[in-house]
Amino acid sequence: MKKILYLFLAGYGVLYAQNQKFVYEYKFVPDSTNTSDIKSEITHLEITPKGSVFYSYEVYKSDSLAKADLEKQLKATGAINVKSGMRKGLFRDKILKTYPDFKITQESSTTGKALKILDDRKLTWKILPDKQKTGNYETQKAEVDFAGRKWTAWFTTEVPIQDGPYKFHGLPGFIVKIEDATKSHIFELKGVSKLVTPYNEEMTLHQKAIEVPYSQYLKIYKMYRKDPLAEFRQRMASISAQGIRDASGNPIDMNKMMKDREQKELERLKKDNNVLELDLIK
Repeated sequence: MKKILYLFLAGYGVLYAQNQKFVYEYKFVPDSTNTSDIKSEITHLEITPKGSVFYSYEVYKSDSLAKADLEKQLKATGAINVKSGMRKGLFRDKILKTYPDFKITQESSTTGKALKILDDRKLTWKILPDKQKTGNYETQKAEVDFAGRKWTAWFTTEVPIQDGPYKFHGLPGFIVKIEDATKSHIFELKGVSKLVTPYNEEMTLHQKAIEVPYSQYLKIYKMYRKDPLAEFRQRMASISAQGIRDASGNPIDMNKMMKDREQKELERLKKDNNVLELDLIK
């Protein structure tokens, strides 16, 4: 009976998923030692018959505006000036799922490398009898252990799509809300609309992005946390220090610049100790 229901939802879900946009609010606490500092970001899950893409709307909007501004500068002056404050939003990765096999690709440049991470980890859900009204939907409870956290989800069969925010999927219905046991990472559905303008794929990572399995990404990420400027240092090694000057035309002390930047990055990472996928830093 469960198999029949699964096949029905999978088939009907493909018909239902004709360019829908689901808006989630993502609330999270970056620093576990400062739980009063709660961040909030609007994220979109765009669904088409071929699959879905999950991303931060704030990041997408700021990147689109920055791209347009830089193109305008280049056309007018032949040079570009990257303004501070151009990049907004904190959730900078993009999660792509293909239908009906739900192959997951995570696009990320967090480590300084443009990566396409193939994540084949399985989600083993435990569906519970508990039911409640979540937002505008009648939902049922489910639990899963994923990425170093225990998650509780509330899903609905009113939306016959077996998808949800981030990498979550595979329930017999659509995930309306999901949160970890510490309630420091919460995704909650806030709105649904017809998808008029699909996600611009030109804003995804460039074609030179390296494709890696999750197991390799885990190693890359752990190395990045230990030495966050490794990639930047390699790129700068090929540039003559005498050829780099500040806005006033004065030579830049590369050693001092690197030391200052490294210190800032290490301080930032120290406060970024409650990442969504907690097993990345364990």
